[in-house]
Formats: sequence, C-alpha cells, structure tokens
Amino acid sequence: MTNNRKQTNQTYKAKQLKKLLGLKKQAKKVQSALLEISELASHCFDTEHFYLQLHEVIGSVVKSPNLFILFKSAISKKYDIHYYATQDGQNVKPDLPDDVIDVGLTGYMLRSGHSLLCNHDDYNRLVDEGEVIELGEPAVSWLGVPLRMTNGDLGALVVVSYSQDIQFDASDKSILELLSEHITHSIEHMQRQTQMEREINSRTRALHQVNQKLKQEIAQQQRFQVAQKLLLDLSEKFDFSNSKETLFQRFSAVVNQVFELANYLAEYNAMDKKWCYLGASAIDSIDDLQTYQCLNEYIALDAQPMVLGQKEIKHLAAFGAIMADEKQKLSLIKNVWLVSPLQSSGENCLLLVVFKPESQGEFSDKDTELMNFITMHFNLIMHRWQSQQMLLHAQDQLEDTVQQRTKALHEANHDLQQQIEERIKVQEKLYHDANHDLLTGLPNRQLFNRKLMHAVACATMDPTHEYTVLFIDLDRFKLINDTFGHLTGDRFLVEVANRISNCLQQGQVLARLGGDEFVVLMQQPASMQAAQVIAHHIIEALNNSFTIDGNEIYAGCSIGITGSEQGYNKPADVLRDADTAMYQAKNKGRGRYVLFDQSLHTKLIDQLNQESELRKALKEGSLEFVFQPVVNLSSNEVAAVEALVRWQHPNLGLLKPADFLEMAHDTGLILQIDKQAVAHACEYLQHRDLSKDKALISVNLSSRILCDETAFAQLLETLSSIGDTVQGLILEFTEKGIDNIEQVVGCFATLRALGVRIALDDFGAGIASLALLYSGELDFVKVDAKLIHRAEQDLAQRRFATSIVNIGHEQGFIVIAEGIETELMKETAETMGCLFAQGQLLAEAVSSDEFYRQLLAELSAEDVTLTNRAS
Repeated sequence: MTNNRKQTNQTYKAKQLKKLLGLKKQAKKVQSALLEISELASHCFDTEHFYLQLHEVIGSVVKSPNLFILFKSAISKKYDIHYYATQDGQNVKPDLPDDVIDVGLTGYMLRSGHSLLCNHDDYNRLVDEGEVIELGEPAVSWLGVPLRMTNGDLGALVVVSYSQDIQFDASDKSILELLSEHITHSIEHMQRQTQMEREINSRTRALHQVNQKLKQEIAQQQRFQVAQKLLLDLSEKFDFSNSKETLFQRFSAVVNQVFELANYLAEYNAMDKKWCYLGASAIDSIDDLQTYQCLNEYIALDAQPMVLGQKEIKHLAAFGAIMADEKQKLSLIKNVWLVSPLQSSGENCLLLVVFKPESQGEFSDKDTELMNFITMHFNLIMHRWQSQQMLLHAQDQLEDTVQQRTKALHEANHDLQQQIEERIKVQEKLYHDANHDLLTGLPNRQLFNRKLMHAVACATMDPTHEYTVLFIDLDRFKLINDTFGHLTGDRFLVEVANRISNCLQQGQVLARLGGDEFVVLMQQPASMQAAQVIAHHIIEALNNSFTIDGNEIYAGCSIGITGSEQGYNKPADVLRDADTAMYQAKNKGRGRYVLFDQSLHTKLIDQLNQESELRKALKEGSLEFVFQPVVNLSSNEVAAVEALVRWQHPNLGLLKPADFLEMAHDTGLILQIDKQAVAHACEYLQHRDLSKDKALISVNLSSRILCDETAFAQLLETLSSIGDTVQGLILEFTEKGIDNIEQVVGCFATLRALGVRIALDDFGAGIASLALLYSGELDFVKVDAKLIHRAEQDLAQRRFATSIVNIGHEQGFIVIAEGIETELMKETAETMGCLFAQGQLLAEAVSSDEFYRQLLAELSAEDVTLTNRAS
C-alpha cells in the first residue's frame, strides 16, 4: 500500500516536472520568437519576405497552416489584406469585398475588439446568434487576435485549421496575444522603413530623371557644338571653287558625323524633271536611293521639315499620297525618316534626308531642332558657294575676254579709260541733276539751301560776313502758261533764267526753287545797296519783251530782298522773309522790289490774326451788310440796291471790303462771305415781296464761286429754293480771277436760266475784257469810278466809256456808273450815256435796319426802268 502511494507520488511528480520542463521549453520558444520578430523589422525591408519570415516565426510557437493578416483603415474603413497563406501553398490574396469580411469571424472579432478562439461549436453558436453569416467551408479551429496600429488602423492576425489534427487552445491564444503587440510594432517599423525606402526610391528616380535630362541636354549641346565646329571647318577649309557635288558630299559626311546615321541629299530639277543625288553617307550604293524616290516626290509637294515614321508612311501610302510599290513600301516602313528642305524655289527642290532603322526608335524634337540648325547654317555655306561660283564664272569670262583681246590691249585700255571717264561723267551728271533744275540747269532748292546754310553759319560765326537773298517771282507766268501752253512756258523760263544770270556778277548764285520762283544769293560784298542795283537790273531785263516760238511775250517780276543784317539762324527763316517781301512787292503793284523789315513780318502775323478773327466772325455770323441805292439819273428814283459787306472788328472798328476781302480771297474765306451775302439778299427779297417796293437787289460775289463746282452747286440750290423771287436778284462779278471765260459764260447762262440777273462789276479797273461784253449773258455792266475819273479829262477814255454804253445798247445790257461822288463825275456819266448810277453823291449806304425802316417806306420803285434787257 505504501509502495503504491510512493509510486503514485513519483508518477505525479514526474508529470509535474515534465509539464514544467515543457513550459520552460515553450517559454524559450516564445522568447526566441519575440527576438526574431524584433530583428525582422531591422533586417527585412521587403514586405513579402517580411511576412513570410513572420509566418515562420509564428509557426514556430503556434501551428499555423493557414494564416492571414489584414488591416482596416481608420479613415476610409476599407480592408487591406497584407498577407494570406494556406496550407496547400496558395499564397494569392483573395479579392473579398469589405462587407463579406465584416459578416465573417474576422469582422466579428474586430467589432468586439478582443481575441477570439472559435471551434466548430462556437462558430455554429455565433451563426445562430446572427453575429456572423456562414460563408464557405467552416474551420475546425479558428484563432484571431487584434492588431492595433498607432495611426488608428485596426488589424487582425488570424490562424485557421481545417484539420482535426490541429486545434488551437487557450495557450495558443495567450501566445498570439503576447506576440501581437510585438508584431504590430514590427509591422509599423517595417512600413516606416518601406515608406522611407519608397520616398528614397522616388527621389532617386526623380534625380535620375533630372540627371538623364541633363545628360540629354548636355549631349544635345555637344551635338550642336560638334555640328557647329564641323560646319565652321567646312566653311573655312572647303575650296569653294570645287563642284557642287563635292560640297554636298562633304556636307553629307558632316551630317553623318553629327547624327551617326545614313543620309542623302536629293535635288529635283524642273527642267530635266529628274531627281539627282548630290551626296550620301552610310549608304552602300547611290542606286539604292532610287527606292526612296517616291518619298522624295511626296515631300517636294510641300517642302517643309517633317518626321515620318512607320505609321505615317503606311497612312500616306494607303491614301495614295506616296506612290510606292510593295518593295518600296517595305523599304520605307522599316525606317524612320527625318527630312528638311535646303532650298525650294519654284519647281526646283533640294532635300536633306536622314533615316535610321525603325528598331532604333523615333526621331525626337531635339533631332528636328538640330536638323534645322544644320540646314540653316549649310544654306549660308551654299549661298557662299553660289556667290563664289558666280564670281569664278565671272572671272572665267573675264579671263576669256582678256585672252581674246590680248592682241588689242591698247584698244581695250583705251576703251576702259573711256568707260571710266564716262562713269565719272555719269556720276557728275547724277550729282548735277540731283542738285540742279533740269529745265534751266540752275541750282535747285536743295543745293541753294546748302549754300544759304553755309552763308548763315559764316555770318553767325563772323559778324562781318555779309550775305543778301533776292526772292524773284514772275508776275504773269500762269497767264503765259495757260495762253501759250507749257512747252512755251518752259522755254520762257529758260530765257528768264538767262536774263537774270546776265544781271549777276561772278560768285553770285542764281537758283530756281520751282515754278516761276527764282532766288539769288550774294556774298562778300553783299550790301543792300548792291542788292537793290541788281534787283533794278533784273526788273528792267524782265520787263523787255520775250520772243518765244514767234510769240511776243511780256512778263515782269516782283522781288523781295533780305540779308544778314536781320541776324538769321536758319536758312528757312531767310527764304520766308524774302518771300514775304516779294509778296509785299506784288501787293504794291508788281514790277518792283521791296526790302524786308520786321514790319512786314509783323504785318504777316497781323494778316494771320485777321484771318483767324474773320473765321470766327463768319462762324458767329457777325458780318454786317449795308445797302446803297442805284438811282435813275433822269428821275432820281431808286432802281435797285446793292448789298455791301461790312465787318465790325472787335478792335479795329468797322472795316470795309477793301480792308479784308483780299485776304479772304487768298484764304478761300470769300466763298463763306458770298454765302452770307446771298442769304442777306434773299432776306431782302422776302421783305420786298411784303412791301410796295420792287427795287432789285445786287450782291457782289467772287468769281471763284464760278470755278468751284461744289460752291456753285450750293448757290444754285439756294437760289432755286426761293422760287420766282429770285428774279429780283442781281449777282455781280468782277473780272479779277476770271481765267476761263468760256466756263464763266456757261455759269452765267445757268444762273440767268433761273431768273437771276448778271452784272459785270468794276469794268475798266482791270483788263476790260471785251469778250465778256459780247458773251450775250450780261444784264448790267458797272463802270468803275477810276474809268469815269479818267474820262473827265481824257477824251480817249471818254470815248472808250461811251463805246461801252453803245455796246450795251447793241448787246442788250445796261451800263451803270459806280462811285459817283462829285457833280462832275455825275455829268461825265450822263455824257457817256449812263442812265443809272450809284455813289455817295446820289445816296449814301445805310444799314439794313435803317433801310427797311425808312428807305422802303419812302421810296417807291413801281416805275423802275431797269429791265432784264435794255430796250
């Protein structure tokens, strides 16, 4: 009994000892596993290898034929299976939807947050309770522990057994729970290492790409440098007297050295309608290039840089753009083509073609840039070759000519000398023509301005240096031109230039500025007294008659004189003031000279100011009109009234026509004054129709309105608008400014057709043209007061005045005496036969208000004897 008890105690102790030894051994395994897990994170950087090693470590302490590790993102709530291994060796991660994982044991465990040891019975209980859904084959034993990451992600380490031989227990659970924290740290460490390695790899790849790009740019730059050096060598060392084929072959070699690829140069000649190959490199035979002729023909249709690959060649061939047979297609599509036209003029075309096997890849944009760089520089070389060839060709021709004329060297030298002399003459003539008037041969404005500029500069630097300028303008050149024609006018100008030249001394410069304007520059001595003497001689010379083409012509001139005493700084100011003095001479009656002084310049400025003020007055309608009656000398009745313009100047007071009409003629403002005069006359006619007075009204108009189509059309429109009232209107025109009598007579006829009456004013003050008197389109002729004055004492003038009245009786117009201021003038007018007259003696001019208020009320003109035609 005692022995049995001893034996039982010994057996129990042996079992306990065995159990303790097993636990100690298991503890060592767990400790070893923990160390291995820690080392894994430090030594294993490949994710797949890490999880395989981790699986081996876990399998060393817990049997794990089937093991998987997954994590659920705290942010996206998505599952990610990191590792999946089965006992049959299938390590392919299953593609499981997240909701399938959620309804399985793994999702249940993660929801509970605790480790889960589940056998078949436990699984069925969970299915029955609705915690999980039965999916697939149930496991015999299932063990999972949660893995908590520091970033909030929740994971699971799960071992599964589908065999009765392997079932997990609580000790396995404890071991996995013990390992789970270390596994989590190890996974996080491995992920950090992986992320760091990924970033390092990413940056390494970026640096590699930058390095590769830099290498490519350096290589491209080196290619450019090589190309530039080779082309520079070609340009400097090539003998440009060699043939074009030699140059192109050398260029092809340069292209080959740069690209290290086959290339050729093809030229199409429109004359021969053939392709020829001028150079080629890395090509076995020129005959092989005939295969590529169809490609050349396509490129020549629109010669521009292009890259053609297999795809483009097939596409173009399919659409018939490239006319190629099968053999040519095969030859083309096996290569990649880089084409650049060197020259394309008309139907001729020169191409540079570089190609390589399709297996070597496509041409890049950098290849295209390099190609364009090479072709651009070679074009310069080719232009140099062409220039050299042209020069060589010219030299050859020259050598031939020299050889042919060796025996006649003396004659050739003589001819050459003649050519040199002729060239010098031509150059001298070109210079002379550029600086001289082609008609007279005198210096022109350009040359004269240079000489005048020199004279002004000398006078500026040396106050004792004198110069004088005479500005000469012919008085009747336009009439001569219009009467005898431009050819006679040109010959007349040549004669004028000769006469003026004969009046000058040596060193004095005569120039023609244009038209009928001449200038003389006098220097050292150049006193005003000497200038006046020369001006007097010129006027006398030009006052003598000229005989041109059988015509005896009289001209005359007006001269303005100024000089260095005015202290000029600019040549333009000299000519301006001389021109001003010349116009003053014309205003004083022509045929004379005037010395410039500052008063003339001041007067010119005053005229400009007066023009501005007149424009303002016209714009504001501040011109006034007074009315002067035309009286029947036998009855003293008012037959008509004449509207005379007055200008109430803001500073100068009331101005008469003589004070501003000449300026208005010169500036063209006379047409606006005429317009206002007609308006006042129309206003009078309206008053006349409302009263018993039937006196006619006359207004003075410029003859310029007859030559201006627009102004004349506006006048006709205005007169047409007042209807029959226009029959009471007389329009007066002076002879001044009438050049085309035929045109003027036609305008008179048009006006008279409207019912307007026409008067010729100031007759006898000018040229007294009889052509107008016999035109048949005049109703009145007003004899100027000057003619009446002359008729008082001069019998011939009285007979002339009387003849005008007689012509009036014959032609049907009435003669009116103007400016009657004395009884003697009135008697002279009556003696001449004038029935009507006007002037201060007969009736003074009154304002329009006064005229409408008094004159129309007192003077009745029902028995007016003025008619449209004199009886």
